[in-house]
Amino acid sequence: MLLENIPLGKTLEIFVEREDYRYRLVSKVEDTNEKRVCVTAISSRNGKIFSFLPEDKISVLYRDPETMWEWNHVTAGLATLEGATVHYFLIADKGQSSNRRNAYRVNLLEDIIVNFYSAPGSLAKYAEETEFLENSGKFSEKEKQQFTESLTLHNVNGMIKNVSETGVGIYCDEEFAINDSIFFDIPCPYGDLHIKALIVRKTKIVSATSRFEYYYGCVIVKAGRKLLRYIYDLQREHLKKQKAQREDRGK
Repeated sequence: MLLENIPLGKTLEIFVEREDYRYRLVSKVEDTNEKRVCVTAISSRNGKIFSFLPEDKISVLYRDPETMWEWNHVTAGLATLEGATVHYFLIADKGQSSNRRNAYRVNLLEDIIVNFYSAPGSLAKYAEETEFLENSGKFSEKEKQQFTESLTLHNVNGMIKNVSETGVGIYCDEEFAINDSIFFDIPCPYGDLHIKALIVRKTKIVSATSRFEYYYGCVIVKAGRKLLRYIYDLQREHLKKQKAQREDRGK
């Protein structure tokens, strides 16, 4: 797909590898040409614009109904487009595509502890204390400190059903709302993988045999960089088992 053919207003996903973590950002396409795409400036809730660092490894991803298109080795910056501030991404290569149905998701069925913060008078649930501060720009520094000190950290039981590079499915008894965020660890041979996820789908489970009341589809917005390596390890193990089963049936 040619970069300039991405329709304006569509969502572009931006992945940033920084130190030991991989972040997922999203924004709307404002302008494109064959080597550059501009998106609405990525900012926090209090209006602070996200800063890309020279050492960041950046890739951008566009999804249409059937295909995922990814461009790596991207350079980012700020520009002005028709009087508005935008982020731009310069593309160094033609990119690559893959069938969305082939995006690999591995089953884990791993028990975990799901964590989140809450505050008095707020129904929202957040993965980081700073997310509350982003909503409290109208307060003084003293009031912000008092607000942070009022936060309560919650730990509830859950289970990871499956995980991919960009998403995770979780069972849990706690009732979350769409756009709540949570954090948890995935145990793996490389050490615990720290994950921050945003809830985008919610299903009430109606089954007498289920251990949990809800199933949540989540987008991973921050993860340890070794998550992808772990998923590939599990994928290879799964493919080996499939091959062994086929060989056994052929004997």
